[in-house]
Amino acid sequence: MKNSWKNLMAVVMMVATSSSFVACDDDDNKTPSDAAQNIALATVNANYVNNVIIPTYSSLADASESLVASLQTFEQSSKQSDLAAAGKAWIEARKYWEWSEAFLFGAASGYSIDPHIDTWPFDKTAFDNYMAKYHPSTVESDADLLSEAIATGQNLTGFHAVEYLIFREGKIRNASDMSADEIWFAVEAAADLYLNSCKLLAAWQGSVSAERQQLLDEAEFEPDNFGYEFINAGQPGSRWNSVSLASIQIIEGAQDIVGEVSEGKIGAAHTGEDVNYIESPHAYNSIVDFYDNILSVKHALYGSLTTDNVVDATKASAGSLMAYAYATHPNEAQALSAALEKALDEIDGPSNGMKHPFVINYADDSAQEAMDALDALDAALDALKSVML
Repeated sequence: MKNSWKNLMAVVMMVATSSSFVACDDDDNKTPSDAAQNIALATVNANYVNNVIIPTYSSLADASESLVASLQTFEQSSKQSDLAAAGKAWIEARKYWEWSEAFLFGAASGYSIDPHIDTWPFDKTAFDNYMAKYHPSTVESDADLLSEAIATGQNLTGFHAVEYLIFREGKIRNASDMSADEIWFAVEAAADLYLNSCKLLAAWQGSVSAERQQLLDEAEFEPDNFGYEFINAGQPGSRWNSVSLASIQIIEGAQDIVGEVSEGKIGAAHTGEDVNYIESPHAYNSIVDFYDNILSVKHALYGSLTTDNVVDATKASAGSLMAYAYATHPNEAQALSAALEKALDEIDGPSNGMKHPFVINYADDSAQEAMDALDALDAALDALKSVML
């Protein structure tokens, strides 16, 4: 077992650190023994948790905390510059949330955090009616009612409530147009985002800072340790019955968001099925959302987060799923890498890309080109999954 493991990981390390990959014939695929595969994939699973999931949720918690602070500053100052700072903080927090969508399984779905903080399209008519009826900044009973709605609802809270309050038609609102009640709501909804980001981090990391733990205690939130279970797949107490099934979950999580971006986030409006089904329309952030969703796939496969929005297409982190794939199934790995880069390019790449903003240009042909590339990416993910099963 030790020799098989050493030989396999030597190949993995060689592939992970090489600057380019050479196409191989089918005979070059080297499926390891079951024992060696389990050891290699256990490393993949641990890398995925420690170097992708936890850093993403940690950054989301930090960015959400900054969003709360920036909105509180604006609440005190009413300055346009402070509202603009809150807008930047929203975009930063939004990025990390979109980077997490390749792993919505586990805590995000298990605790219904995803639908709670990211349901869209946002019902702005109902929200405006709320703001006309209730005055939480001055009436305590109204504040109590809306605090409960923010904590338990899903269509009038979360990222898109804060977005709607800060942005209009891709620009920061005039600070003077925001009522005290709207500012109150923005602060409360951002605080709820922060709480839920702490829940996600605690559920995958197993612990958080004392300050964040106090928030979780006040919310009476006691999570399972998804990170421990994923790393220890196949062991008693893990919801993943085998090491390989956990690794397959990495691919399936990626496929889930690829399909959602193609069929729902882009396709619903582009095909005319629902022209109002558009994510982040008020900030004109839709295409950035799509791109970041596919970056989340790249992070999951390559085993690390991007630096300046770049993960080297020719390098996979040692211990990542892509490094394992190149070592054992190079043809499928190379095809997947190419499909991934093509999808990113068709969404918002330097040579192609969808026409901005999506909320106005959803019928443009570039949307269909992006959908086609995403469908090809899904097929490439499926091809890798089929040889790993």
